[in-house]
Amino acid sequence: MSPLTPYLESISPAESLSVSDSQADINFSDAQAQWQNPANIFSVLMTVGGDIIQAALAQLVSSAGPFTPVAFSFGWVSYSVSSVLAAIGSHRFAPMPDCSCLLINMISGDRRPINSWILSRLVHDYEHPNIEGRKCERGLTIAFFKSIGKGTKSSSGKSKRTGVLDRDWRYYSGIFGILLQLGVSVIPVVLRRNWVVLIITCGGTILAQLQGALPQWKKELWNARTIENDEKRVFCLTKGNGSTDVIVVRCSVGDLILSNLTGARETYSRMTVPATFTLTLAWLVLLFTAQGLKEDIWFLIAVGGIGMIQNLLVSGARCKPAALGFHLEEDDIPEKFQNFELQAGMKPAHDVVEKNIVHSDKVFRALKKAEEIEKKVGIILLDIFFPEV
Repeated sequence: MSPLTPYLESISPAESLSVSDSQADINFSDAQAQWQNPANIFSVLMTVGGDIIQAALAQLVSSAGPFTPVAFSFGWVSYSVSSVLAAIGSHRFAPMPDCSCLLINMISGDRRPINSWILSRLVHDYEHPNIEGRKCERGLTIAFFKSIGKGTKSSSGKSKRTGVLDRDWRYYSGIFGILLQLGVSVIPVVLRRNWVVLIITCGGTILAQLQGALPQWKKELWNARTIENDEKRVFCLTKGNGSTDVIVVRCSVGDLILSNLTGARETYSRMTVPATFTLTLAWLVLLFTAQGLKEDIWFLIAVGGIGMIQNLLVSGARCKPAALGFHLEEDDIPEKFQNFELQAGMKPAHDVVEKNIVHSDKVFRALKKAEEIEKKVGIILLDIFFPEV
């Protein structure tokens, strides 16, 4: 006989039911209390999603001035710790490239893999143009652009500095998100005179701005020399053999030398390590302050949720070259190159020359027409799209 048998027999069914009911009430009360005031969840959320913060910063740190429209959200503590490791070790804040692509210098024929996040993003976000009102998924499409940096004016007479992005919906979403967060954090002040949520929100917003204002970011993303002495350079960007798109960029005086960006050169500043370390300590202080909050935690979670939505939208969004900091204008093809010649014995293909676009269902024919328009483009790209020829 088990030693517990006499004890179990001594407990009446009513007492057993009462014990189980009281335990269920305790468990339900604990769950209800957690949902009413989730004391620890915000601290946990603050340590996840650092990679989202990194991508959002990379998208928007090239804004003019020190303001970076990236909202305070979950993940900043995690990101701040990883930024210290990056400052000490790799000296790189930017994420790894989003896609595998190449840059070819049309003057020298030099072909380089792109390790720069900002340059790879230009290729990644490029939208395949509509040819005669429809998408062409076969053959090859070559688009010609000219950079309108310091030394070149656009058709509207304006020039813009490479590395300073144009403001688009991503920029204004950051401003809207920050204002909305401040509005939510004011509610506990009005209802219960609880200032802690507002203090944490303001503190997180200020720290986020300081993190984005570090000079290391812009130096790293735009570490390249400028073209001098009336020299003109032509660069091609493509994902390589099998891709349906090639971007041809004509650069002149005052523009950045795009081939300098491909290697994502390491940049180092004496202030980067102490600055990131100090910011990490400040984020930890903010985390401990949030941990001590016992009331109105849902308002703080709402603030973080608003920021996370803004960060997610910005980090994954496709955008125009100007919104990345590359100010390109369509370089229209001269009228004398508008027609394809069909050689004897060749079957007709879908060949189009439209504005700044050359397209053919036959890759070789597109390269041949591109060679007529810009010398060396077709010949050098021939080695990429026909490597065994």
